[in-house]
Amino acid sequence: MKMKNEQLISVILPIYNVEKYVERCICSIVAQTYRNMEIILVDDGSTDLSGDICDNWAAKDRRIKVIHKKNAGLGMARNTGIDNVSGKYVFFVDSDDYVSQDMVEKVVDFAEKTDADVVCYGSCAVNAHGKFRSVSVPRTKKELYNGEEIREDFLADLIAPDPVSGETTNLIMSAWATMVSRKLIEETGWRFVSEREYISEDIYSLLILYKHVCRTAILPEALYFYCENSGSLTQTFNRERYGRITRFFYDARSLCEELGYSEKVKKRLDHNLISNTIGTLKILCRSDLKSFDKRKEFRRIAGDTDLQNVLSRNRYFNADSAERRILIRLLKIKAFALCYLLVLLQTKRQ
Repeated sequence: MKMKNEQLISVILPIYNVEKYVERCICSIVAQTYRNMEIILVDDGSTDLSGDICDNWAAKDRRIKVIHKKNAGLGMARNTGIDNVSGKYVFFVDSDDYVSQDMVEKVVDFAEKTDADVVCYGSCAVNAHGKFRSVSVPRTKKELYNGEEIREDFLADLIAPDPVSGETTNLIMSAWATMVSRKLIEETGWRFVSEREYISEDIYSLLILYKHVCRTAILPEALYFYCENSGSLTQTFNRERYGRITRFFYDARSLCEELGYSEKVKKRLDHNLISNTIGTLKILCRSDLKSFDKRKEFRRIAGDTDLQNVLSRNRYFNADSAERRILIRLLKIKAFALCYLLVLLQTKRQ
């Protein structure tokens, strides 16, 4: 599927202390079937050999530009990349992941065919041993959404599954599953917020972007490989994590009010709060805290007023597995001891 007169495309890689993985990521990009690219490597103050690896690649491939900067986090590194793009379309790739050899070609071809501002695509989750754990291929009712239907139907499905039916579109609200036109970025002045400010910075940033999107296309192929690397599952539990989750929840709801998003979109943020909370409970159960402290912290989070208010105002809350439905039900009736045992069992199986 070779394209004639290839237009310049930009690929941004924010890089910080990923010397074990960045070579794999860069290799997957320079090997793309689509050749006319600028590859912007933003070294965010790495203290390992990541910066040197980037410089070595730039010496070998003239399409690669390296920017070394003081550490400021993922979102700010992406913004530095945005400040330096020249391509018609912009891709974001995390440097500990990798992409299929034809990702850029397929997504750009689809964008040109649909005249889309934004293209979303699927991914594969790869475990620390290099084995595929799951595949998420988008399955939406339409391949192209326009105007207000983006902000009413598509955006709601992008945030979370339908809470009543439990149906999921397998959409992922992440920068690495999203290609954006440079024209849209320039016209709106859009930039990422910092992950140091918000725990779900991609969601918050994309909520801002989608207010201005006219056409969104969904490519039903898994083209991105999200890697659960050995350092991804931390053994240290940060007690401030849940507070950051609730702050994001309220700020995101306020943002939706400010941007005029529908109640349907705002209600999907309820699902996001529950998912993030369950994720936090799993991190807690995997942590190196003593058993007594784990149980105490588990009860504090599970019984939190914000979480319980969300659970109580949502009569129906289906999930993608029977185990998850049971867990949500147990949280709702405050059977915290059973919740703890269920989450503990889940983490031991992973």
